[in-house]
Amino acid sequence: MIPSERKQTHVMYGCITGLVTIVFYLVLYVTKLSFKDGMQYVPYIPFLGGIILNGINFSKANGGAVTFGNVFGSCFKASIIVTLFAVAWMILSMYIFPEMKTQMLEVMREKMAKNPQMTDEMLDKSMGWMQKNFTTIMVSGALFGELIGGALFSLVGAAVAKKNALPVSGDNF
Repeated sequence: MIPSERKQTHVMYGCITGLVTIVFYLVLYVTKLSFKDGMQYVPYIPFLGGIILNGINFSKANGGAVTFGNVFGSCFKASIIVTLFAVAWMILSMYIFPEMKTQMLEVMREKMAKNPQMTDEMLDKSMGWMQKNFTTIMVSGALFGELIGGALFSLVGAAVAKKNALPVSGDNF
């Protein structure tokens, strides 16, 4: 089966997973859990689940006639869609919840203040820089964090998906 004939699942699973992930981010923020240690990783649970489901269903949609690379590619495309949702949410949430910026900066200040080598002057300088570049820092963090997570989750999705033996051909990705 050549790539153009493959049935694709990444758009549907990427959009659904992106929306579910945003709901998790929203629930965590509204319940005031998003700034608790470790809670920032909770939205990765539906992200991982959605990518695994995409890999499994991509394989099923193509009768198992896929390679690890084919499934990884489909999963990573879905991850890119989830990343776009997450970055869009990060930008929108700053406008919907303007107090979020202040809360995030306060959490960052508290964490930096715990460092015994951080002087008050260094802390103030760092906070000034972070406040000035806040949107860029948050969007970059979301973009790279989601893409790195997506690449790792795509490896898991590709490993989990059932693959039948394929005849040797040039289509390994």
